[in-house]
Amino acid sequence: MNKNFHALILAGGIGTRLWPKSRRHRPKQFLKIQSEVTLLVRTVERAEALFPSENIWILCKSYHLREVASQLPDIPAENIIVEPSPKGTAAAVIYGSLLIDKRSPGSTVAVFPSDHLIRPLEEFKKTMEAGMEWASQNPAIVIYGIRPRRVETSYGYIEAGSTVDQCKGHQCMEVTAFHEKPDRKTASAYLGSKRFLWNSGMLSFSTPVLKEALSMDAFSIWSPLMELAETGDLGASGSSTRRRYARLPDDAFDTAVLEKMARCKPPNGSAGNLALVVFPCSFDWHDMGVWESYYELSPKDENGNALGGNAVELDCKGMLMISEGPGLVAAVGLSDIVVVAEGDAVLVCPRDQLDRVRDLVEELRNKGYERYT
Repeated sequence: MNKNFHALILAGGIGTRLWPKSRRHRPKQFLKIQSEVTLLVRTVERAEALFPSENIWILCKSYHLREVASQLPDIPAENIIVEPSPKGTAAAVIYGSLLIDKRSPGSTVAVFPSDHLIRPLEEFKKTMEAGMEWASQNPAIVIYGIRPRRVETSYGYIEAGSTVDQCKGHQCMEVTAFHEKPDRKTASAYLGSKRFLWNSGMLSFSTPVLKEALSMDAFSIWSPLMELAETGDLGASGSSTRRRYARLPDDAFDTAVLEKMARCKPPNGSAGNLALVVFPCSFDWHDMGVWESYYELSPKDENGNALGGNAVELDCKGMLMISEGPGLVAAVGLSDIVVVAEGDAVLVCPRDQLDRVRDLVEELRNKGYERYT
C-alpha cells in the first residue's frame, strides 16, 4: 500500500451502549470477545495487514494510555495520541488526522473504530485498499457501509444513490442522505430496501480534502484546531492545545461533519464540490458495542435463547442472559429480553429498546451512581 497511507484507530470510547460490561475503567476496546486478545489488538492486527506499524496511530484517553501501550508494544510510542480532553469522535478524528498530516503532509487516512469484529481478513483488506486508493485520487470522503442483516435501531443509516465509479472491482456510490437511529418500523423498511446501509464508522479521506471541508463556513467551530495546525503548534506540550480542545463540541464525526457536508457547498474559489461516497462492504461485520451483536453471535437453543455463564431460563424465547460473576440469573416465561449481570450491576432491558442503554448510563450519572458506570 502507498507509503503515505495511514490508519487512525479510535480507542477513546467508553462503550455506554454495552453497559454494564463496558465501563469507564474497562471500556469495550479492552474486552476479549470470541478471542484470546482484546478488540483493540484485533483492530490493530487488521490494520497491520494494510499498513506498516509506523503508519498506525492510536488515539485514546489519558487514563487509558498505559493499558494501550502495554497491549500494543509494536506501535511506536509517538504514534499513540492522547486526547487533550475527553470529546466525541468529531474532535478525535480531526485532531488525529491533523497530527498525521503534520508528520506526513498530504496523507490519506483510514479511520477505524476499535470495537468491531470483521472477517474474513482478505475481503476486508481488498475493500479498504479500493476505498483508500479512490480517496487518495478524488476530492471526497469515503464511507464504508454494511448491508443490514436485521432490524436495528442502534445504528445510523446511509442512503445510497447511483453508482459513480468502480475501484478494484468495488462499487462506489453517491451518498444521498444520512438517517439517525430509526424506530423499529422505519428500520424494518430500511431492511427491505437495497438503498440503505449501516454506517460502520469506518472512513477514508486525504488530509487536504478534510482541511478543505473544514474551511467551509459551517465548520468554523473547528477553526482553533486548524489554526494550531497551520502554526505548527498542534499537539505541543503547552496548554494552548488543551485549552482550545476543551472548548470544542462533544459531537460525533457523522453528525458534526458528514451530515453537514451533505448539506453544504465549498467556499468560493474551491476547486469543486467535495463528494461523499459509500463503498458497500461484503465482509462479515459486527459492532461489538451493542448487546444485539452479542445475541447475534451467540449460540442459541431451539427457542432462540442465548445463555452465558450462570444463567437459567424456563419457558422463555429470544432471550440474551449473561452472568459473568458468581451470581445466578434466572427467568421464567419472558420473551426478547436482555439480562446481564456483570460485577456490581445488572441490566434488564427489552431487546427492542437496547438503543436506550446509553441514556440509562447517563441517568445513573445524573442520580449519583457514577461509580457504577
